[in-house]
Amino acid sequence: MRRSHTISLSIACPCDEAYAYLAKPANFEAWTAVKVGSFRPLPNGDWEGETQFGFRHFRFIAPNAFGVLDHAIFEPGGEVRFNPMRVTPNDEGTDLTFIFFKRPGRSDAEFASAIEWVTTDLLTLKSILEARG
Repeated sequence: MRRSHTISLSIACPCDEAYAYLAKPANFEAWTAVKVGSFRPLPNGDWEGETQFGFRHFRFIAPNAFGVLDHAIFEPGGEVRFNPMRVTPNDEGTDLTFIFFKRPGRSDAEFASAIEWVTTDLLTLKSILEARG
């Protein structure tokens, strides 16, 4: 079993608004480490964007009524592993949870660094959503 780390944030934004924003793949580059202007849809429904590691493909779960926002980031032709992400109503706000898994071959230091990157992305998202409200 792979090691995992759960990141949880409370966001001062109504859950339905947070979900609506996050369920649109086009908004992904605004809060992640994807080079702005490089993010575009592909004919198969995936998206492509440039990251610090090169071009990656992105796959998003279909919009649903459960607050599920799972997505995958993978090398073209590589293994697709979904990143579990959820939003949950919390009074007038939103609790967001994201589970990050340690990839095979990554050292503990690389895992810790990746967690910092993901946390930074999610804090950017929190700022965007709270500014919209």
